Amino acid sequence: MRALVIVLSLVVPIGAWATAAVAKERAAFLDGQYATAAQCEKLRKIEAGGKETVSTAPELLDADGFRGWEGGCEFTKIFEHEPGQSWLAFMVCSEGMSVNAATYVFVKDGDAFEVHRSGEEQGPELYTRCDAKKGK
Repeated sequence: MRALVIVLSLVVPIGAWATAAVAKERAAFLDGQYATAAQCEKLRKIEAGGKETVSTAPELLDADGFRGWEGGCEFTKIFEHEPGQSWLAFMVCSEGMSVNAATYVFVKDGDAFEVHRSGEEQGPELYTRCDAKKGK
């Protein structure tokens, strides 16, 4: 009986952690839709009537996360590091059948954001507001 209590005490926190890990958050600091310059251009072409395919579909960022033709990332936990200027985000990303965790840092740069992905050697990407239908 004692062993059962010990096992249950180990299982319950793991189950609670697993439930918390899939909870979604919204990034309130991202007001609208953002993309790199190249991805925003793709969005403008699609909204002008271009055909959307795996090679022409844009990869976009909004308060729910990143999204693209083959997958995306959803925010699971966001921490404001420097008020109004930088945030650390834990995300769950999927591409096809592959699912993994990712860590990002978002740094406000005027009206844009420098987006740093943990482990990325090429440096940050600059995401600007890209609401193509609104001409922004």
